[in-house]
Amino acid sequence: MTIRDPFTIWWDRLDISGTDACRISQHVAGWTLEGTAIFAAPETSCLHYRLDCAPDWTTTQATVTGWTGRLDKQLHIVRRPQGWTCNGAPVAGASGLLDVDLGFTPASNTNAIRRLDLRIRDSAETTALWLDTEDWTLKPLHQVYTRTGQNSYDYASPLHGYRATLITDDFGVVQTYPDLWQAR
Repeated sequence: MTIRDPFTIWWDRLDISGTDACRISQHVAGWTLEGTAIFAAPETSCLHYRLDCAPDWTTTQATVTGWTGRLDKQLHIVRRPQGWTCNGAPVAGASGLLDVDLGFTPASNTNAIRRLDLRIRDSAETTALWLDTEDWTLKPLHQVYTRTGQNSYDYASPLHGYRATLITDDFGVVQTYPDLWQAR
């Protein structure tokens, strides 16, 4: 197995003041995406995240540490044979889910894009274990990815009535997330 050198990406938040710096690295056990997102709404927040993925890009675990306003955040999310846990407690409705989507960073779209490995004009429905930063709970989030070009994906979250065209680099890392994030 050839191990790819780690690479980094920096995003600017477009809807509020904020940034996100991420490093993606490959290792024998799979892939790691880790970074820090700093943003200003609804309260000033500084969150370090790490997603560990198997070689096929299924998420095996995720951690989020840091703070938002006056509240400290420390989440350790693990996929086990019987389902997902967060800080050791089972997550309801999460059995069989393969991706973790951290609601505060575009980094966590990479694992789904890479795992789905869509050809142009192909579409796939998936459900991610989503960290909803409105209430800081984990919940299933139905998503649809349609590859529309070499580096473009129509993304939809039907529950929220949300649609956007994500522009990626050749590896599948989001470069443009309309109205939310832009890579430097």
